[in-house]
Amino acid sequence: MTGRRQYRAPAVRELAAVVDQLAPEVSGNRLKQLRMIVGMWDRAVGRDGMPGPRTRSARRLFQPDAVAEFWDLAVEGELWADAARLGHEMPLATRRIVRDCLHILARRIVGNQGVRLPQVVEPGLRDTTTPRQEAELFRFLVSLASGGPLARGSRSMTVEYRARLLALTAVALDTRSRVSELAAMTVADLGEDSRSVRVRRRQQNGAHLEPLELVLPLREGTGVALRRWLKFREDLVALPEGAKNALWVTLAPTWLGPPGLPISAEGLGRSYVRGVVTLNYVMAGSPGWEPLPLQLEGLRRAAAVPEEERVLLEKAAREAAAQLPKRRGPRPLPPDRPRVHGRESCYNTGCREPECREAARRGRATRKARAARRRA
Repeated sequence: MTGRRQYRAPAVRELAAVVDQLAPEVSGNRLKQLRMIVGMWDRAVGRDGMPGPRTRSARRLFQPDAVAEFWDLAVEGELWADAARLGHEMPLATRRIVRDCLHILARRIVGNQGVRLPQVVEPGLRDTTTPRQEAELFRFLVSLASGGPLARGSRSMTVEYRARLLALTAVALDTRSRVSELAAMTVADLGEDSRSVRVRRRQQNGAHLEPLELVLPLREGTGVALRRWLKFREDLVALPEGAKNALWVTLAPTWLGPPGLPISAEGLGRSYVRGVVTLNYVMAGSPGWEPLPLQLEGLRRAAAVPEEERVLLEKAAREAAAQLPKRRGPRPLPPDRPRVHGRESCYNTGCREPECREAARRGRATRKARAARRRA
């Protein structure tokens, strides 16, 4: 029995079937996100401005008017599965996920006809490291990596935890890797004497593209920190259930099992935050030390993109753009379907008659008023 039988509208059940077909082609996390979108569509159909529960074709869900109304409802927090979250505005990161999922589904369902998707406004950049701070950090890597546990007052950090944190920080600075790329690294990705590392990188907003494999050089301080961490890792993975390939592993028992298991991207990000908070506190006042950013994103954005990597990413973007439909603008009506003037749907197909313009204006005003009432 498949999960799509629970959906009301035939169009949503068809959408769920498309997601089932995509399962072998996407990651586990992306599959969960796509199924979340199907659930959102199921809760959206039948509302004002949305296709009705008897809609049979999933293509109707990706008409411009339906996509715009779906996006408004989702951003305003009206489509959450959890009743406690209803009315809470969708976070920016989740909006990007929803938009990427809509793009994947639209390409499979609508194909070359294309769909105009909403834009997600990017926030300002977070704090990043400075060149002076990076230079001091790499000087500290050599001295800190070989010392004992750090402690100051009630804050302390074991030597194993610090070795992993310093190695992780150094690799992030040298490679500009996202937390998901760091979590995917294996010991086999390290070059001779930890002087380089292989990174599997996707272009920004390029979840649908094949990742590029880049071999990036590491600084001497990074190599020192990595070699120190690998000694501790060797003892951890020797446990019966320890990881054999993952570069970053757990130091203590978790609900998943004993120490030595691979760390997920989410766990790696949380571990970095906890470690940096402690490290910044313990090292406060040390000559040359400046507080590190509390998010790995700050390390990733600190360095400029290497020329070789920039060329490869631009090439991948051009190849992906060549596969997209060249036509832009409103989707035309089929030849056998007559126009019905005075409706917003007619305006969305390219009609600019006065009554269609007025219908589109009323539709936008209605949605804005509805959003204002929800926020009130």
